[in-house]
Amino acid sequence: MKKSYYLSSTFNEVIFKGRNQAYGAYVLRKTYSRNVILAAIHATSAFSGALLGPVVSDMIFGEQVKYEKPVYDIGTPIDIPPPPVIEPKKTTAAPVAQKSEKVKTTAFKKQTIVADDTPIAETPIPDQSDLSKVNIGAASIDGAFPDVPGTTLPEPSPTSTDSGAAETITAPFINVEIMPEYRGGTNEMFRFLGKNLIYPAAAQRAGVEGMVIVTFVVSATGQIEDATVLKGLGYGTEEEALRVIKKMPDWTPGRQNGKNVPVRYTMPIRFHLN
Repeated sequence: MKKSYYLSSTFNEVIFKGRNQAYGAYVLRKTYSRNVILAAIHATSAFSGALLGPVVSDMIFGEQVKYEKPVYDIGTPIDIPPPPVIEPKKTTAAPVAQKSEKVKTTAFKKQTIVADDTPIAETPIPDQSDLSKVNIGAASIDGAFPDVPGTTLPEPSPTSTDSGAAETITAPFINVEIMPEYRGGTNEMFRFLGKNLIYPAAAQRAGVEGMVIVTFVVSATGQIEDATVLKGLGYGTEEEALRVIKKMPDWTPGRQNGKNVPVRYTMPIRFHLN
């Protein structure tokens, strides 16, 4: 008995019997199973590679060193008093002696009763109108009238000063009743320094750590002036500390006797690498 063609052929051969089987739909349907298996193998391989790639990389090349941003510890601000300022001695000019001008006076004679045989010196008695214009003295002396224009009067000493004049303060104070303060408080100042301070690259490469001490003057208007370094570390740390100090906004000025005064302030800034 001859075997039936439809029982021995595949489903695709039955459908495409008498049609083109060299290319097109017949070839795609015939290779479909193989293509699905290959696609599944490729997808599984790619997914496994993505998961196992970092693990294999660490096993081959070792764990990479992560960069951590350095933390700056500026420490607690301390006040280091500068050398005492020696004020020059004030010299006062000696008062110039004024030449006294001779003032005209008229002698005033008291009339006395004497014996008849006593000789009497003839001294003229001045008129009362003359006495009103001159000074009364023991003897008559020719000179200038005190009220006549042109009479020289003694001038005040050139060293005399007005007690009510305001004093001009130039040298900064070290300690005052109310010390100057960063606007917002100490925590806000630390936040400003930590945000703006940049660790110099040369100091990082050399592994330089330590403290830079900066002194500056908070003026009577709150501005930062005369900033200098008392102790540095080199490698650009002093320049960076001065840059940030000069960049700070105005402070609340210090007060002494109810007035704003300049105050010298000293601040340590610590550079620290993790």
